[in-house]
Amino acid sequence: MSDRELTAEGIARITAVAQEHVDDGWHEAAQVAVYRDGELQFSRAFGDATVESRLLYFSATKAITAVAVLSLVEGHELTLDTPISEVWPEFGEGGKQACTLRDVLTHRGGFPVFPPDYDWTRIDDWAGVAAVTAALPAEWEPGTDTGYHPVTYGFALGELIRRVDGREPAEFMRDVIFEPLGMDCSLGIESSEERDRVILPVAMSEVTFDDPEGSEARTSGIVERFRMSATLRGQLPAANAVGTAEALARFYSMLERRWNGSEDYEGVCPISSTLVRLATSVQHASDFDRTSHLPSSYGLGFLVGGAFAPFDQPDVFGHSGQQCVASYADPHRGLAVAYVTNGLQDPLTVQLRTEQMAAAIIEACDD
Repeated sequence: MSDRELTAEGIARITAVAQEHVDDGWHEAAQVAVYRDGELQFSRAFGDATVESRLLYFSATKAITAVAVLSLVEGHELTLDTPISEVWPEFGEGGKQACTLRDVLTHRGGFPVFPPDYDWTRIDDWAGVAAVTAALPAEWEPGTDTGYHPVTYGFALGELIRRVDGREPAEFMRDVIFEPLGMDCSLGIESSEERDRVILPVAMSEVTFDDPEGSEARTSGIVERFRMSATLRGQLPAANAVGTAEALARFYSMLERRWNGSEDYEGVCPISSTLVRLATSVQHASDFDRTSHLPSSYGLGFLVGGAFAPFDQPDVFGHSGQQCVASYADPHRGLAVAYVTNGLQDPLTVQLRTEQMAAAIIEACDD
């Protein structure tokens, strides 16, 4: 049992905030899960969701994939500065010969996006997406600039895993992370039974940073892609893990415990406390990210640092997911949090949703 319990008043406040967000029409379905000091202290569903429902994690998947590939570093099968082309020769095309694992994990690889005419109905063809990724020309010399890689991050890391280990990324992540940790989660949807549990995303606003009027319907385009059968059944190690908030919070609880040197999750966490600390500390920060056009601060597959909640708190690390997911660990408070919704919102609402929930959870700590 944890010596630090969330307060009853705080739990009521978390519940009220989550319900207000549904009532205000910010999303249709949501789950909130909070671990403290390795103990699940809050797990509830709101709106159309139940606690057994699965939702898309979107880019919150990236942190899980990072830990998966870092397990190969832990096992000395890779190093952070191994050029990917040494393991995957075709990847060296287009000026990417020197691109390292570290470059990809910090979004400095130089190959941020697929060609605009890529046929997304083929996104479930692993060999095909790996070949497209390998053939991408570098937009900048790897390691010299920063630009968030929304999906190519996952294809590069997933194929690197396959080349080194032999298992495809969905199988590797299941064997190394999901099953040992008991996470109700998978990379993509593996069966019709699982599909029945999934609550699909909804575009609640078309406004984005790059399209403040919402005239280009970019959010609807994302939702359309992530409702496609090919996307749901495929392997997108950057974007299509499907699971519960409790599973995602449990993942961060494992990392929080390791960050703090606890023996909890011994034999389950695939990376050491030393590597957890390295991965969740700032490895590179930029005043201008070439993809988002905003400042960015990256660990090894994690978002760290920054001026906005939850990353405005000391040593907080985590990852957001496409306008609808917040997931992170606050190691000083012993917190591991996942707030997973199905509503893709405008940037201001996304930030308000995250800030209000993060503040309620901090208030519940009462220390």
